[in-house]
Amino acid sequence: MKHHRTVPTAVVLCFLCLVFITTPAYAYVDPNASGLVSQILTPLLIAAAGVTFLRKQVGVALAGCRGACANELMSRASGITSRRRMR
Repeated sequence: MKHHRTVPTAVVLCFLCLVFITTPAYAYVDPNASGLVSQILTPLLIAAAGVTFLRKQVGVALAGCRGACANELMSRASGITSRRRMR
């Protein structure tokens, strides 16, 4: 039973050692890091623009189809009602 209590205590102790016993790190940012960022962001922006363009094109095509289908249904419905009136 005591084994289960010591594991979390050891984890907390290791974490505290890592936090409080650290040496300062003098970092250096590579000047070409912005090149990497641009290489990652450029394809993402191009893909987003392509999706936006295709979304508009698909929307226009579906709107035209929806309008044609609605007109066809309306003409069929009016043809059915006119046939019923003839009888």
